[in-house]
Amino acid sequence: MSDKSRSFWLEQALTKAPARSEPLGENIRTDVCIVGGGFTGLWTALHIKEQNPTADIIIIEKDICGSGASGRNGGFCMSWMSKASAVLRLAGGQEGVRLLRAFEDGVKAIGRFCQEQGIDAEFRMDGWLWTATNTSQLDAWGETVEILEQHGLHPFEAQSANELQQRTGSRTHLRGIFEAGIATLQPAKLARGLARVAAERGVHIYEDTQMTDLVRSAEPAVRTSGGTVHAGTVVLALNAWAHELKDFRRAVLPIAVDAVITEPVPELLQSLGYVSGLAVSDSRLQVDYYRNTPDGRISLGKGGGKIPFAGRVGERFDNPASRQEEVRQRLIALYPELRDAPIAKAWRGPATRTANGMPYFGRLTDCPRVVYGHGYNGNGVGPSYTGGRILASLCLDLDDEWSNTPLVLQGKPKMFLPPEPIRYLGSGVVRAVVRHRTRIEDEGGRPGPIVNAVCSMVPGGLVPPRSKKKKN
Repeated sequence: MSDKSRSFWLEQALTKAPARSEPLGENIRTDVCIVGGGFTGLWTALHIKEQNPTADIIIIEKDICGSGASGRNGGFCMSWMSKASAVLRLAGGQEGVRLLRAFEDGVKAIGRFCQEQGIDAEFRMDGWLWTATNTSQLDAWGETVEILEQHGLHPFEAQSANELQQRTGSRTHLRGIFEAGIATLQPAKLARGLARVAAERGVHIYEDTQMTDLVRSAEPAVRTSGGTVHAGTVVLALNAWAHELKDFRRAVLPIAVDAVITEPVPELLQSLGYVSGLAVSDSRLQVDYYRNTPDGRISLGKGGGKIPFAGRVGERFDNPASRQEEVRQRLIALYPELRDAPIAKAWRGPATRTANGMPYFGRLTDCPRVVYGHGYNGNGVGPSYTGGRILASLCLDLDDEWSNTPLVLQGKPKMFLPPEPIRYLGSGVVRAVVRHRTRIEDEGGRPGPIVNAVCSMVPGGLVPPRSKKKKN
């Protein structure tokens, strides 16, 4: 991947600790072969080592650890309290509450791990604001708050427009809620730090090593251009790139997310009062989310970009943000004071969507010694810690709360996507209609029934389009 394709986060991380890639160059045998050097693969390796320190583990990564979604995201280290409806619908009350608390605890565990292992990932647990930036978004979180309260969970605190302005320095937010147990971090520094710790604990990491074929047999194997890895268990930790496998082509939808980050403007942020590590999102279908950095930059990401055709993710996300000016204008709408602030970098990366808004974990039905975990629906930094625990239990054949959680699929994932070329052509139509609806709502109008019907086809992100909002 060229330097122009790197995210700001990865460029910054590599400046302090350059990558020294070691590709696989021989045939080898191991207990566990993990395909993918992002958060899910790295946490899986670390959790396996905690359970079984003598396990022989290999990670192969087609580029370098943190080059995929793990190093391109916005650095929101979140729980899944905002996904309470989906979690509780899938898992039921008692197990659902346990999972929600586990995802919440995972954020704290990441912070502790960074401190204990000397990973300077700029972890700041200053909370998250879920906001409305037009009247149509008001109380988008109402259903979520209500179902959490029904189960004795109260993670959110209501925020008025004045309180939002004081916290963010922006006048655009009309109302919102605050969740304290959320952090922001530098995602590529976390990924590179996890890779360092994994290597120190005996995990063999081969970067610049792409899987060319998956051998599905009683003892699975992963073929690469430099050699074949024979393993007792193979873990597919591919996230968006799982879409390239026939098993998931119609079950996981990769969607481009574009992002920009400014040059440092610490004096401006100080004057606005936005100096904490607070994370902020609005309630659009194509969600806008932003945060600042310790050196005084602001980064904003925007969902709802293009999808790949026919499962070929490849390097389609490895180029600069195609919506750079659109994202920059959104940042200026939030902060007119940033109109003259130079953009330091623009990039894009893949987020994923699934039918139920939840990640998929499981075993391949035709090869049970191959396990997988992916589909975080744009919120994987924090949940990947718990996802790694699930995959570790599956790898080690443990009979525990993680291997038996309802997040582990029994059988194949739901194939909710239409075949090509309908999927690709239809996505363009849906994106255009979503943008049209957003313009109408930003201008204070009400979209018609046809527009709303088309928008209901969007897979659930932060606010599922079919959720019923409470009346104001």
